[in-house]
Amino acid sequence: MLKEIKEQLALLERTRDITVLLAVESGSRAWGFPSPDSDYDVRIIYRKSQSWYLSINTPKDTIDYFHGELLDISGWDLRKTLRLLSKSNATPAEWVQSPIVYQAVDGFQEQLLEYVKTYFNPTHTLNHYRGIALNSYSSISAEKQIKLKKLFYVLRPILAAKWIVKYQTVPPMAMAPLLTVLDNQEVADRITSLIAQKATVDESYVIVLEDLLQDFIVASFEEFKTADLGKINQQPIDPLNAYFQSLISPQQ
Repeated sequence: MLKEIKEQLALLERTRDITVLLAVESGSRAWGFPSPDSDYDVRIIYRKSQSWYLSINTPKDTIDYFHGELLDISGWDLRKTLRLLSKSNATPAEWVQSPIVYQAVDGFQEQLLEYVKTYFNPTHTLNHYRGIALNSYSSISAEKQIKLKKLFYVLRPILAAKWIVKYQTVPPMAMAPLLTVLDNQEVADRITSLIAQKATVDESYVIVLEDLLQDFIVASFEEFKTADLGKINQQPIDPLNAYFQSLISPQQ
C-alpha cells in the first residue's frame, strides 16, 4: 500500500499543481488501534505557487481525494494550516506528531511542531477533545451498545483532555503514551485489552459498554467541567507570517 500511496501523492502534485510539504497517516493506524479492515487516512499539508496566494480571489484551500476502497487523502493548504495552528487547532497538532510519515519536506514537520507548542492553548484544545468525546458517546444505545471503533473515538479524546488537564502541554497523538496519564490501572488494562481485540474484528463490531468504562467516561466529563487551566498570553502572529512568506517565496 505504501507504493500506491506515494504514487497517488505524486499524481496529486502533478494534477493539482501543488507541492506536498507533509503527508502522514492520521486515523486508527496512527493512533495505534487499527482494525483489519481499517482504511488509510492520509492527511497532507501542501503549498501552491506564489501567484496563487497573491490572487484577489479566495480559492479553495482544501483537497479531498479518494482512491479505491481504502485510500482517503485529504488536506489543507499551507496558509489555512498556519492560520488554524495559530488558533491552537488540534488537527495540525496531531498531523505533525503522526508516527507514520509518507512524505515530508526536510525540516517542515519539526518546525511545525515547534509552532504547535508555541501557540498551544490548553483551554481551547481541552474543549475540542471534550466535544469530540461527547459527540461520539452520544451514539451509545439504551442497551449500552456501541461500536468498538466509536468507543475509541470516546476514549482517545478523553485521554487527550486528561493529558491537558494534568500537564497543560500538547497531548500525544498515539494511544500508548496517552494511557500513561491514567491513575486507574484497571481502566488502563481494560483499554489495552480492547486495543488487542480491535485488531481482530472489523470496523462494524459492536460491544456492550461495561460499567468500569462507563463510570470512567462519565467521571471524566465531570472532571473537565471544573478543570481550571488558567489564562495564557496570546502569542504574536508575526513569526508565522514570516515563516509562511519564506515558504512561498520563489526560491522555494
